[in-house]
Amino acid sequence: MAHLLPFVPVPALLGFLILSLIPVPLSRAAVIALGVGAAVLPAILFFPVGLSCIEGVCVAGAVVPILSIDTGVFVAQIAMSMDPLSMVTGGTVVLVGALVLIYSGAYMASEPLPDLRRFFAVMNLFLAGMLAVVFAADVILLFLGWETIGLCSFMLIAFYDKLPKAVASGRKALITTRVADSFLLAGLMMLFLNAGTTRLDGMLAAVPAIDPWRLAPIAGLIALGALGKSAQFPFHTWLPSAMAGPTPVSALLHSATMVAAGVILLARLAPLFAAAPEISAMVAMLGILTAALGALVALIQTDVKKLLAFSTMSQIGFMVLALGLGAPAVALSHFAIHAVFKSLLFLSAGVMSHAAGGSTAIEALRGSRYRQPLAFWSFAVGAASLAGLPVITAGWYSKEAVLAAVWSSGPWGVPLWLLAATAAVLTGAYAFRVVFIAASQTADLAAPAWGGLAVVVPLTVLTLVAVVGGLSVGALIQFTGGAPVHTPLLPTLLGAAAPILGVLLARQLVKHPQELDALAKRMRHVRIFRFEVLYYYYFVRRFRRVATVLGNAEGTEAVADAVALRREGVDVPGLVTDDPLGRGAGQVRGIRTDLITRATDGQTPVVRMVAGDPIGRLLIVVARLFVGFFVARFNPDRIDRAWMGLAGGAGHAWALVRLTQTGRVRDHSLWIALGCAGLLLFAWGTSWR
Repeated sequence: MAHLLPFVPVPALLGFLILSLIPVPLSRAAVIALGVGAAVLPAILFFPVGLSCIEGVCVAGAVVPILSIDTGVFVAQIAMSMDPLSMVTGGTVVLVGALVLIYSGAYMASEPLPDLRRFFAVMNLFLAGMLAVVFAADVILLFLGWETIGLCSFMLIAFYDKLPKAVASGRKALITTRVADSFLLAGLMMLFLNAGTTRLDGMLAAVPAIDPWRLAPIAGLIALGALGKSAQFPFHTWLPSAMAGPTPVSALLHSATMVAAGVILLARLAPLFAAAPEISAMVAMLGILTAALGALVALIQTDVKKLLAFSTMSQIGFMVLALGLGAPAVALSHFAIHAVFKSLLFLSAGVMSHAAGGSTAIEALRGSRYRQPLAFWSFAVGAASLAGLPVITAGWYSKEAVLAAVWSSGPWGVPLWLLAATAAVLTGAYAFRVVFIAASQTADLAAPAWGGLAVVVPLTVLTLVAVVGGLSVGALIQFTGGAPVHTPLLPTLLGAAAPILGVLLARQLVKHPQELDALAKRMRHVRIFRFEVLYYYYFVRRFRRVATVLGNAEGTEAVADAVALRREGVDVPGLVTDDPLGRGAGQVRGIRTDLITRATDGQTPVVRMVAGDPIGRLLIVVARLFVGFFVARFNPDRIDRAWMGLAGGAGHAWALVRLTQTGRVRDHSLWIALGCAGLLLFAWGTSWR
C-alpha cells in the first residue's frame, strides 16, 4: 500500500490548482464542494496506507521514490516515506484537516464568492504543503513543503486584506518565520555537505561520523528553524498576532499545521539532536520557558482567540521540552492529542462567538451554555482535555507522559518537573475561566440558528476523540519507538492534582474578577516575555533618559529655555527640578543644573557654552551614539517594526497573488503551472528506477 503514499496530498493540491487557476466560473456550492472534497479525499486515501502501517508494513520504513536528479556529482532524490512517525503525524493532519474544512463550509459560506474561492484554494494548498512535510523522505521535499505552509500562513492570516491589522499580522508571521527558516536552510545545507545525500535516512546515518565541532552548529541552526516555525521563545511574537485570520485558519494552523511542523522536524531528526546534547539542553530550556510563560500570559487574556494562541505556545513548549529531553515518542503523542482538543476549542469558540454577535471577548461569551449548548459543552470537553483533568480526558494521559519523562530526565528533572507542573496548574486556570464565564446566565439568550451538520459533525467527532483518545497514548508511544515512563506515586498524584487546583483557581478568579485585574496589573512585568521589551526595560531605558537630556535637541532646548527665563529673572524651578523624563532622571538632573548655573553665571548662551566645552561636547557625541545604536533601534515594538519594514515587499507579493485570481495573469499562471507539471512528469518518467 506504500505506493499510494504520493497520491495522498494530490487531491488537496488539485483543489488548489482548480480553485485558483482554472478560469471557469463556479457557483458558491461548487466552490465549497471542491474545497471540502479536496480536504476529505486525502483522509480516504490515507486510510489503507495507514492501516497497512499499523499492521507492520512500515515498521522498518517504506520509502517511495518520486524523482531522481543526477547532477554528475551526487544524486538528489525526492521521495516519500511511511514510517511510524509519518503515520501518526499524517493521520492527525488528514483527520483534523478534513474536519476543519467541513466546518469551514458553514463558517465561510457568507463570504463573497471570490474570497470564498480564494479561502478554500489556499487552505487546500496549506494542507498539501503540510502533508509534504510529514511524508518527506528527503530535505528537498521537506523544505518545499516547509516554505509552502509558511507562504500559505501569510495569505490566510492576511485573508481580510482590507484590514491593515490583518495584513500587518500576516507580514509579521511571514518575515519572522522566514528569518528562522534561513537558519534551517543553513543547517540543512551544512548537514548535506557533511553527509553527501539529500535523503533524511542517509543524513541521520552519517551523523556519528560528523566532527562534533561541526555537529553542534548544524543541530543549533536546525533547532532555531524549528523553534521559529513553532513560535517558541524568542520567535514567539508572531503567533498571538496571527489571530487576524478566520477562525478555521486558526484551528488548522494551531493544531495540525504550521506550529506543529517544528515539533515534527525535531522528532524526525531526533538522532541528530541526541548526538548534540548541548543543543538538546538548549531546546529543553526554551521549551519549558515558553510553556511556563505562555500559560502565565494566557491567564490574563481577555480575548478567547488570544488566550488560545498563548495556550498553543505553552502546549508546544511541553512538546519541545520532551524533545529536548530525548523523548520524541512522548512529544508525538502529545502532538496528536493536542491537535484534537485545540482544533475542538477553536471551532467551538467560533460557534459561541458567532452567537455572541461576532465578538471574541471572553465576557461576550457569557450565556453561551444556553445560546449554543453543543458548542459550549464541546468547548468544556476541549478545556478539560487541555487542562488534563485526570483519567477522564485524553489530555491527561499525554501530559502525564510528558511530566513522567521530565521527572525521569536526570539531575535537572525535579526542577523542570516543578516548572511544568506549575504550568499545568495555570493551564487549568485559564482554560476553565472561559468555561465558567460561558456557563453563567445573562439576560440576552437569543441566538441565530447557524451551523447544521457541517458544524455538528466536526464538533461531535473531535469531542469523542478528546475524551477517549487518551486510551491510545501508550500505544502511540510504543508504536513510535518509545517506552512509557512510570514515575513514583507522589509525583503522579501531584501531577493529577495540578489541573484540579487550576480549576479551583479559575473558579476563584471568576467569582472575584477584581483579583484577576489586580493580578494583571502586578504582572505587568510579564511583558518581559517579549524579547524586545526585556531588552528595553533592562538596558535601553536607562541610557535613553541620559541620552534624551544630553544628546537630544529637545533636551538642549529645554535647558536653553530655562536659561533664558532665569536671565529674565523668572523663577522656573518646575522646569529645572521637575522630572518630565520619568524616574531615573535624577542622575542627569545635576548635570542639567550645572549647565544652567554655569550658563547663567557666565552670561553664556548654552549652545555656545556646550560647543566650547570639550567634555560637554563629548557627552553629547556619546549620547547621540547611544541614541543611534541602542535607543533608536530597540525601542518598544521597534523589533516588530523592523519585521514589518522587512516585510514591505510582501505586500507586493500578495498583490501579485491576488492578480492570479483575475484576467490574463491567471491564464498565464495556469499555463506556467501546466508547463512545470509537464516537465516534472517528463523528468519523473525518465528517472524512474
